[in-house]
Amino acid sequence: MPYEGYGDHGPVASHLLTGMMAMEMSRVDASVATFFGVHNGLAMYAIQAGVDQAQRDRWLPGIARMDTVGAFALTEPLDGSDIAAGMRTTARWDGDTWVLNGAKCWIGNATFADHVVVWARDVEDD
Repeated sequence: MPYEGYGDHGPVASHLLTGMMAMEMSRVDASVATFFGVHNGLAMYAIQAGVDQAQRDRWLPGIARMDTVGAFALTEPLDGSDIAAGMRTTARWDGDTWVLNGAKCWIGNATFADHVVVWARDVEDD
């Protein structure tokens, strides 16, 4: 499903249409619907909403065309997905790259993804 400005295969879908498509996919195979939800919903939306324009232009066209696959890493072994309780995975800027420290589990699409959105707490400003 395209996001506005990304994906060349039709108009941007409504949330209702996206939900109906996921429901129909689930009737056939829940794993296909899970793939769709992680790729198109969690990963692609996190990139659309949470990064700068240069990063959107770099990653979203391939994800929207399904040339690349997105994954989503939020859940932690000791705290689950309740990030309000205190995310343990941290990120630290070191020169020109981020250094991650922590553990994630149940990462949707992880075994075959090209891009993984990893949620972490910035140690500099919490």
